[in-house]
Amino acid sequence: MENSAPGIHRTSRDTFMELPPQTRMLLESEGSTTILLESLIACRLTVRVDSQLPVDAGSLDRRIRDELGLSSHAKPVLRRSALLTPAGEVVSSNRVAFDGAAVPWLADTQDSTPLGRELRARNSMQHRVILDNGLASWPPGGAGTPCAFKEYIINCSDGSRIHLHETFSPYFVPVPGR
Repeated sequence: MENSAPGIHRTSRDTFMELPPQTRMLLESEGSTTILLESLIACRLTVRVDSQLPVDAGSLDRRIRDELGLSSHAKPVLRRSALLTPAGEVVSSNRVAFDGAAVPWLADTQDSTPLGRELRARNSMQHRVILDNGLASWPPGGAGTPCAFKEYIINCSDGSRIHLHETFSPYFVPVPGR
């Protein structure tokens, strides 16, 4: 889960400033990424859960374990999902890590409501802390087209925390060189 994985590129401040303004706003915002994406592309998004499995806490980067408040013996859940347009186009590819005991409602893999909208519906006060952002490759993990990514923690008012790493399709979130 580290950003030193293949396809992740550290982004200098100069390179970051060359990104289109809407991309910079999305990457720097501490608000709901779902709502920003829906505003950017003018449609309502749904989530498709591709996989969701309990993992050993030790398999997560230590920084992520620390941010989530997990012991090395905890059994967090790792979810891989995608945000989709009504036509089924992938807008973002997501890795989500969370403590299943602390966020039991997130365990429903059949719910197509994106996380940002679900948190709003639950009236959950939340604060996002951006851990990293910059350029990666689309599709994730590949050596394909340049794209933007954002990694952050959502701190919820009930004390639960959710880690997200989102990689955005360059078709919807523009970057130079696409």
